[in-house]
Amino acid sequence: MNQQDFSSQHAEPIVIGGVGGSGTRIVAQCLKEAGFHIGSDLNSANDNLWFTLLFKRIAILSSSEDEFDELLEVLCRGITGSGGFTKKQVSLIESLASDDRSQHSASWLKQRGATLLSEKAKIKPGARWGWKEPNSHIVLDRLADRLGGMKYIHVARNGLDMAHSSNQNQLRLWGEHFLNERFDITPYYSLKYWCVTHKRVLDIGKSMGNRFLLLNYDDFCANPENGVKNLFSFLGLESFIAIPRFTTLIKPPDSIGRFKRYGTDIFAEDDLLFVSSLGFGISSG
Repeated sequence: MNQQDFSSQHAEPIVIGGVGGSGTRIVAQCLKEAGFHIGSDLNSANDNLWFTLLFKRIAILSSSEDEFDELLEVLCRGITGSGGFTKKQVSLIESLASDDRSQHSASWLKQRGATLLSEKAKIKPGARWGWKEPNSHIVLDRLADRLGGMKYIHVARNGLDMAHSSNQNQLRLWGEHFLNERFDITPYYSLKYWCVTHKRVLDIGKSMGNRFLLLNYDDFCANPENGVKNLFSFLGLESFIAIPRFTTLIKPPDSIGRFKRYGTDIFAEDDLLFVSSLGFGISSG
């Protein structure tokens, strides 16, 4: 990816990720309301479905540096509308939409490919843009290396609540790689996946410095005014935002604290301690 040419026309992206079901949707909605362009092929959760097509697949973990560069250029140019794709890129897009995947059919993937290859309005130079797709954290290290001015927001909910979520898509797809052991789709392994991936993301975040934000979703919901202020301070928008308009978007889900109905005896002690170290409650009493 010719980053120098691309950066001369567009601001660096804001990327939002997290374990599925962490509350990334509302953070993306705040950015949309603030005028960020986060793509034109989105689902109801504000996921950028072009990212899903290009990167949400096991093979991305072993993709070459050249292929990853090509994929990232396709994504960035698609979102910003900054020019057509090369024949090589078109072939790559079509090949990624040719077969069923465990969580997406070939017909669904072809729809994503069609919208990606269609004509799109070009965003203005310097416009604020980015994308939200929970699985972005899987390739965060490679994104950060290539997009030097990118800012990343990792949305984290209490891992104990996440362990009892019906959304275990990431555990199913990435669990074998990150857990390095046989596993089942159970709360025990869900929390273990949450811990492993958050330790990894935090380690990458250290190298990113002030380009990285760990957003505690539980705190965000409990104190939305402070949460929105911190979010937009990270984005450099303090003087631009009328805070009250955004706090009305934030409605705490009933599922916060659901782990208390089940107790914590089934979980590994080290995992519980890690959850607590990030400021989340672990007492079921």
